[in-house]
Amino acid sequence: MAVITKVSELGKMNIPAQIRRQTGLERGGPVMMSVVDGEIRIRAVRSVLAGLQRDAERVFAGSGETVEGFLAERRADAARDYA
Repeated sequence: MAVITKVSELGKMNIPAQIRRQTGLERGGPVMMSVVDGEIRIRAVRSVLAGLQRDAERVFAGSGETVEGFLAERRADAARDYA
C-alpha cells in the first residue's frame, strides 16, 4: 500500500491509521527509525526486539547457552563484586 502525505514545516508527519494497523505501530508507542538505501524505515520497537530474539535463538541454538544461564552468570559475578 502506498499513501501520499505531507511533512510539516517542523518535520512532522501523520501516519495513516491503516498503515499503523498493518505495521503494528501504536499511538504513542516507541519506534525505531533508520535510513536504508535512501528510504526511511519505521518499525515498532517490539518488532525490532522480537527479530533480535529470533536471531539470537538461531545463533545460540544447540550451544547450551540460554538467557537464564547468562543472567545467572551475571548475578553470580555481581554477587562476587559486591561481597
